[in-house]
Amino acid sequence: MSLKEDKRKKIKSYIVESVTTVPDRIAQYTAEKFDISRQTVNRYINELIDQEEIKAIGRGRGRTYKLVEKEHKITIKDLKNADETKIWLKQIKTMLPTITKQVEEICGYGVTEMINNSIDHSESQTCEITISYDSIKLTLAIKDFGIGIFKKIQDHFHLDDPRQSILELAKGKLTSDPDNHSGEGIFFTSRMFDEFYIFSGNLCFFGNKNKDCIVETPAGVDGTMVCMEINRKRKKKMEDIFEEYETGDGEFGFSKTMIPVTLLQHEGELLISRSQAKRLIVRFEKFKEVILDFEGIIKIGQGFADEVFRVFRRKHPETKLFPINTNTLIDKMIKHVLNSNL
Repeated sequence: MSLKEDKRKKIKSYIVESVTTVPDRIAQYTAEKFDISRQTVNRYINELIDQEEIKAIGRGRGRTYKLVEKEHKITIKDLKNADETKIWLKQIKTMLPTITKQVEEICGYGVTEMINNSIDHSESQTCEITISYDSIKLTLAIKDFGIGIFKKIQDHFHLDDPRQSILELAKGKLTSDPDNHSGEGIFFTSRMFDEFYIFSGNLCFFGNKNKDCIVETPAGVDGTMVCMEINRKRKKKMEDIFEEYETGDGEFGFSKTMIPVTLLQHEGELLISRSQAKRLIVRFEKFKEVILDFEGIIKIGQGFADEVFRVFRRKHPETKLFPINTNTLIDKMIKHVLNSNL
């Protein structure tokens, strides 16, 4: 007796989703979950192979499976005179697989923002765009061959270390051209996609809603490469992400940010000095609320805490600071500097 169409779809979806976690035991797990025979499971597996959604590797008991990935490449040769909207509509969007309307909108936002950054800031003549996808996720990569985003920010804002560029990007509202840019593109793009990476030089900025971090890469990247990955079936709207960074006081706009304090730690240095604190609080006054995520920070010094939680608050009472993921040592130090002002 044949299975109902709805159940067949669920079985196939389960097989596809299980490829990355149990590539060598898909038949066993699927048969047990849906209470069907191995023979039935194998029929669905073979259908997915014929549809080029998965592929088999090896034979017999050693056989495993993996998702089939497809890839398209686009080269923009005259980047300076390019139009990011036309590139999206005429060259990228037409190459995309089936995705939800919400994912399409997010991809359109992210692609046009990142290409526009390359056009306006990279000083590169060309740009390479890679579209790759399998049955679950879609990845968009944009590579230019210019000055490099971290170096560009470091030079423009006279920063001591390119890693400080990543801290400033994570805050949001950073731009070297305020007349033409709001400085929101990278911040919101990193929050909209499931995974977001910027590679430049020997540094990588990994940013998403749950965690921002800096990774040093042995193989350097000339120019800048941005990689954005998203689940093809995601339903969350682009507008929902924007709303998460509003303060909820009835006023629309990018008024709240969240900053992982670990981005300030270079090579594990302790956060003890006022100079470190001053690097952290740069541009905080542009926001109504700043959430400071202390996950991964063991302790902070008196000078650091005083500069952030007493001195800054006194100078900018309109900006509210909210520390999260603190431990007992950090809480005691914050209370100590606040009580010293009584």
